[in-house]
Amino acid sequence: MKKIVTLCTLFSLLSCDDGNFNVPEFNFDDDINSCGDLLLSKINGTEVLIVELAEDNTSTDNAFFTTEREDETFTLSETGSNTVVYRTFDASPTTSYFCQNIPPTTPNIVNEWIGTGTLQVTTTLSIDDEDGVDPSDEDLNGDGDLTNDDTDGDTFADYIDFDDDGDGVTTEDEDVDGDNDPTNDDTDGDGIPNYLDTDDDGDGIVTALENLSDDDLDGTPDYLDTDTAVERAPRTLIANQFIETYRSTFIINALQLSNPDLESISLDVYDFGTKTVTVTNTAIINP
Repeated sequence: MKKIVTLCTLFSLLSCDDGNFNVPEFNFDDDINSCGDLLLSKINGTEVLIVELAEDNTSTDNAFFTTEREDETFTLSETGSNTVVYRTFDASPTTSYFCQNIPPTTPNIVNEWIGTGTLQVTTTLSIDDEDGVDPSDEDLNGDGDLTNDDTDGDTFADYIDFDDDGDGVTTEDEDVDGDNDPTNDDTDGDGIPNYLDTDDDGDGIVTALENLSDDDLDGTPDYLDTDTAVERAPRTLIANQFIETYRSTFIINALQLSNPDLESISLDVYDFGTKTVTVTNTAIINP
């Protein structure tokens, strides 16, 4: 639940033509709903806070959310293209209510406040190949730069390469002992863990040219078995995959919400919430 940092005008019991009306307390949860890129909404029962920006709201590629930003600001105004609106309804709307060209007839809007303020957006990017190796452990040369550590030379640095040694066995699958840590599995005891070793069993036949199956049925796959040092045809191409995670935070500064029939609401700083978007990148590479 987001915390209102400074409340300039205390919420109080207000009166209107229909009798007394309690202004809700902006107790929205963390999740931001979105339509296209830039119609953002938060729902708490019958109350809704909506931010709409001037970008193309028909976009479905999350372009706004997948752009890194540091404290970029957008001016919200009552008559401009960037707006903030606070509404109460006579029933709880669904998230799809705001994603339709023509909103449904129900639920009905009971009250509406139109707002001004400055929206501050920060979007950070983190990347992970989800191979079971912590990115900090993939800085093999210890220079603090993950981008220049590429064990197999396939142009994908190890931290975004789910087959670090390019032997056709994914790094995750080189966790032979099943403890979710590929860094401590060294079948041939040569000091190089399997996920960085192109010849895992040290039999002179590179892993990429050995079968993943167990031809002699001794319980050990050929590429880990020194008893089956037989070179096979190269295996089929595999697809490298890594995940980009973009996390956007939205802060509204100097938020002023006005309704001609009701008292205005002022917030110095309001934490609108966060939006997380993940992108899966896939590329074919040689094993």
